[in-house]
Amino acid sequence: MKRRSLFLSIAFGIALTGLLLVALDHGDSTTYAMAEPSLTAGEFEQGIRDEMQDEVSQAHIVVQFSDGDIAVRPVTWTGTITRVSLLRRAGFDVETNATGFICSIDGNGCPVANCFGCGDNNWVQGQWAGTAWAEPFPFPAPSDGDVFGFRNDPDWGLTGKLPGAPAFVAASDALEWMRDYQLSDGSYPSWSGPIAGSTRALIALGAAGYDPAEWGDPSLLTFLTVTSRTQTADFAATSASSAGKLAIGAAWTDQVVTDFASINLPISITAYYSPTTGAYGDGSGDTAWAMLGLHASGENIPTQAVEFLKSVQNADGGWAWNEWGTTSEVQHTALCIQALLAAGEPLTTTEASNALAFIESAENPDGGYGYTAGGDSDLNTTAYVLQTLLATEPRPECNWCAEIRLRYLLSKQETDGSYAGFSPLYSVQEAVPVLMHRPYSPVGSWSYDCYVDYLPLVTSGHDSGS
Repeated sequence: MKRRSLFLSIAFGIALTGLLLVALDHGDSTTYAMAEPSLTAGEFEQGIRDEMQDEVSQAHIVVQFSDGDIAVRPVTWTGTITRVSLLRRAGFDVETNATGFICSIDGNGCPVANCFGCGDNNWVQGQWAGTAWAEPFPFPAPSDGDVFGFRNDPDWGLTGKLPGAPAFVAASDALEWMRDYQLSDGSYPSWSGPIAGSTRALIALGAAGYDPAEWGDPSLLTFLTVTSRTQTADFAATSASSAGKLAIGAAWTDQVVTDFASINLPISITAYYSPTTGAYGDGSGDTAWAMLGLHASGENIPTQAVEFLKSVQNADGGWAWNEWGTTSEVQHTALCIQALLAAGEPLTTTEASNALAFIESAENPDGGYGYTAGGDSDLNTTAYVLQTLLATEPRPECNWCAEIRLRYLLSKQETDGSYAGFSPLYSVQEAVPVLMHRPYSPVGSWSYDCYVDYLPLVTSGHDSGS
């Protein structure tokens, strides 16, 4: 119940009590005096206004920078507030000119002295209108439940160019749930150890544009690079896939990949490389993660690594993790396609085409994917597949919402922001990157005319009690 309604109900109850006492006619003037409302009409209205000022509202802010990276933040406020103030309250550094127009967000744009003259300020703003982005002007005042979008790109606009808001809100709610599961030392637990769990958290935070140095106290970054520096180095030395994942997390959070916890991650990855076979580590699984880690670090991927992946592809178009078996795995196949695309392989190659065909054949009626073809849908495999499809352009019209649907992921999210499964924390960490529309390889050129393929926006359990 809104606080204004609560205040009116209380006032009405007081008045009704007074009338009842008068009707009883006990003859006690003191009773009548106590039962009479003590507020004047003006005082009553002011009380309502005061209560409304105390009411907490929540919105979400989605910001896409000129390099394509996207950040999302939840933000709360009381009373009235402007969009620029919301941006600042959400933690963004915003510069505006004398008339209030945005010049830059987190340094992305133009300096105030030359707000529209440097050529880099193409900020446009709007809000989610239930099924699509709208760009109303003048801007309506923010209200509870709004989702605001800000985008800086010469291809000016939001509609059809910024993915739909429900996915970003789902990612934000998932991360807020994840925040509560951070341990007292800044780490995240995992059956494979705290460095592994914390590395997945690092990747998720990077996908949503968070600074790991500001996530927790002590922070996630402090845990990985200071408190457990030796263990982080040991993790990178465990396998090529571990080193690759750590490199992705470091690169996505704008850390120095050549000096992360005193580790040169590209060199750590390269240490697993065999120039004879072209493989990194023990097979296609290690090689795929190593290739993706090198790509995230801005390093070249050897041609021999591409040829190795192709050489161990199964006849049905899929891959098995490190060739431990012969049955193609949907999740691992999705990862290998991303690795090939990260290396610059075109989708027109026989290997890429066959792999995409294998994935298409594995889609279940519910829109999800199982670990192997024909298996029950699971969130982790579905997330990997959708990341892979994000990196492709399988249809001439290239409309993400027409070709790839997020209904499965959105429908599986709990009201508290988590995902059910054998490990809700693991599932959240795996879901966030694709909800943020960020694959491990370069994203394809999609349009986002999301009018029907996103579920209606439903706020989860982080509504601050309003």
